[in-house]
Amino acid sequence: MSPASLRFFWFLGLVWVMGCNSKTPEDPKNLNRIKDLKTKQYAIAGRELYIQHCSNCHQKDGAGLGLLIPPLKNADYMLENPARSARIIRYGLKGEIVVNGQTYNQPMPGNPTLKSIEIAQLMTYIFTNWGGEETLYTVDEINQFLAP
Repeated sequence: MSPASLRFFWFLGLVWVMGCNSKTPEDPKNLNRIKDLKTKQYAIAGRELYIQHCSNCHQKDGAGLGLLIPPLKNADYMLENPARSARIIRYGLKGEIVVNGQTYNQPMPGNPTLKSIEIAQLMTYIFTNWGGEETLYTVDEINQFLAP
């Protein structure tokens, strides 16, 4: 193999490693600060769910995507009504919303296959990581939030 080919494959490997790392939310220090063990367990599981279901649109740091996708980080819309946030995660959202003074009108698909425990873990991660304080959501709370 020529030196140029070796450099090319080394470069591809470097790009692949950097790309894998960029998919991970930047919050290990935030998760490490959680004092309550159950909250920490839920947040860690929720982080994996966030990576799988949310980070593509809301971004790894929760900042959203410009004027298309609203942020989750310090989002007044999310923080003011956790029950509504749980319903949006499960059922999705269509129509105009205002987040931190900015109007968004991009539909969000729901995640109807997520179990209540997964929504509890996901919300524990999001609210603890970007809501300003340690917050544990239980399955019972989520079931109440999702009740008709």
